[in-house]
Amino acid sequence: MEILFFVALVVLFVIIVAILVVSIVFTYFTVSSGFMHSSPPVPSCGKVKDAMLKDVAEYLKNKEGKVIMDLGSGWGSLLLPLAKQFPQHTFIGIEYGYIPYTVSCLRAKKYKNVKFRRQDFFDTDISQADVIFLFLLTSTMAKLSNKCISEAKKGAYAYANRFPIQGKEPQKEVSLGSKYYTYYIYEF
Repeated sequence: MEILFFVALVVLFVIIVAILVVSIVFTYFTVSSGFMHSSPPVPSCGKVKDAMLKDVAEYLKNKEGKVIMDLGSGWGSLLLPLAKQFPQHTFIGIEYGYIPYTVSCLRAKKYKNVKFRRQDFFDTDISQADVIFLFLLTSTMAKLSNKCISEAKKGAYAYANRFPIQGKEPQKEVSLGSKYYTYYIYEF
């Protein structure tokens, strides 16, 4: 009987902890998208992520010393696979949210060529980047478009996932079946 009571307490404890974790995560996403100036971190995933990584890997192959920057890097899902594959390049993730920034830093500890900064990407110097990743909401992209157009160095590429850079024609639009699975490539 005592063992059954102990098991019930452990199960109850696990349920309470799970509910707390889900509540904290839900609150974070709700607050960050509603009250903070940053978008909630939504990872690039699936076939769009794979296609963009393949495109950028093809560009980076046989090159040295390129700078790849992800504005709104979230959990690091774009930079970390490339950093592993291309140790000769520098990868910089810019993330404002505490939780994804911290997780990204922990995930990047084994890579010497990756740095994550907890910073507002509107205050970030992008002029040294050879490749810029953007996966931000339409309203944020509208504000960020002018920054990209005016500050990106000549010859730099931008990969905009789902939401295009406003005021600039993409060099290429890659659609993988729907608008949801589309990304845009820009050359500055």
